[in-house]
Amino acid sequence: MNDVQKKRRRAESLAKFKRQHILAAARRIFDAEGTSGLNMRAIAKEAGYSLGAAYSYFRTKEEIEVELLAVILGEVTRHIKATLPHQSGNRGTQAFSIFSTYFRERPETRRLFLVSIAGLGEKSDDIPASTRKELNSRLLSLMGLLANDLHQRTPASAAHAQEETTDFVTYLLGLMILESGNCLKLLNQNSQEMVDRHGKRMLLRVTQQ
Repeated sequence: MNDVQKKRRRAESLAKFKRQHILAAARRIFDAEGTSGLNMRAIAKEAGYSLGAAYSYFRTKEEIEVELLAVILGEVTRHIKATLPHQSGNRGTQAFSIFSTYFRERPETRRLFLVSIAGLGEKSDDIPASTRKELNSRLLSLMGLLANDLHQRTPASAAHAQEETTDFVTYLLGLMILESGNCLKLLNQNSQEMVDRHGKRMLLRVTQQ
């Protein structure tokens, strides 16, 4: 490796370190204040950087939010893996129940999820391809875990389990939107009861295939 390559490697490593440092600062703010506290000036201050320095590593606040969501999705996946062995009841739908409970008990995380997912289409130029790729990878890993658990614990084929998982995540996203807007209360509905009903119907479908 020549000197030019070494310098490039060092520069890339330093940039990666500083991005992670800024992301960690954003996570601390998010944990303390939720999405309302996430703005570039506050994040830069928490990281100990100038506003201009923060913008040299992240184009927008939205880019930070998407990266933060990718980290959280990885945490959700690990949480499900760690929690599943200790669950009782119908194991065919337990992973889905853990998934929905995680977001129901964390309204700010739910809000970040909804805002970031919706913003991917609206602000396509603000989110680098590498950031999108990482988020997609984390989301697919999470959905793969859900689908595989359903496939392993029920008669559902791998393809059928994948279809049911996609349907479930889509259903849950809709519930999250309605719950965030307090619409479920107007409809006199409880999100956990709705998830449980959906899970029972899903289990019925896969056992009767």
